[in-house]
Amino acid sequence: MIQSKYISDILDLLTGSDNDGIILRKQISFLYDESYTYTGSGLFITFSHSDTIKNYKLTSKTSVLDGVNIESTELSNSAYAILFLKNGIIDSLEIASNDGLYPNKELANYVLRQTWFDK
Repeated sequence: MIQSKYISDILDLLTGSDNDGIILRKQISFLYDESYTYTGSGLFITFSHSDTIKNYKLTSKTSVLDGVNIESTELSNSAYAILFLKNGIIDSLEIASNDGLYPNKELANYVLRQTWFDK
């Protein structure tokens, strides 16, 4: 189970965009946030999962989902999130600041926006 509300909110928004995302949304309840690596310019989250997740494996060639912008008073500029898949299963999440400055802590105040609607 994902321990962070912030990460859960990002995953929820990323996996609601299209058919692939809707299928991937079913994987979230089987994920565990295994490690958090803060880089100064962003954050990498690696996930582990229970074997049940394989029942919801994505069969398309999709390997990356993006389209979420993160705004916060804790950031000097906005950030974005990219979800990486491995063999049709959610593997990791990258959050990167648009100006290269990201705090070494979880954001408490944030607004998430789907950016694919902007196109």
